[in-house]
Amino acid sequence: MATHDTDDVVDVVLEDHQRIRELFSEFETAKPDQRTPLWETIVRTLAVHETAEEEIVHPQVRREVDGGGDIVAARRREEDEAKKALARLEKIGPNDPSFETEFTAFRHDVLRHAEREEHDELPQLRASVSVEKRKNLASVFSSAKAMAPTHAHKAAPESAVGNVIVGPFVAIVDRVRDVIRDAMRKRAS
Repeated sequence: MATHDTDDVVDVVLEDHQRIRELFSEFETAKPDQRTPLWETIVRTLAVHETAEEEIVHPQVRREVDGGGDIVAARRREEDEAKKALARLEKIGPNDPSFETEFTAFRHDVLRHAEREEHDELPQLRASVSVEKRKNLASVFSSAKAMAPTHAHKAAPESAVGNVIVGPFVAIVDRVRDVIRDAMRKRAS
């Protein structure tokens, strides 16, 4: 699926959700030799998407939406659980016999999380934040996606987030977070 430029951060998030659904479907029908590169694409896509949500979308919902703190707290709990599951999947790898069972549960949880964002968070963001601000946020979100590394650098040290998550996901998250924060600072100046 080609990514389209959009002027609304909500639409950018929705496009990402659709892409994630497609990647999960592709993975389920992939041949064994296609699984590893497809899994790496899924990890990268989720790392970039979740980081951009944490840095761009969630703060706006907290500030601009009535009850936004509670909405974001619920989504963050789901995201934290998904990160733990992803870390387990990264450790065992897509060719391990136990991967399939854990992947199925992970996929279900990620898609349920996306549905909750689409129902609880994104409509309120669209209703509460000005068109101009959503346009600016879309630009930063899209820039982060464009500048994100395609994979974790092999020489990057493994680091832990909350002493739980290690591996390529975290390395990508760290790089994306830096890109987003730089872009936000530039827009504020």
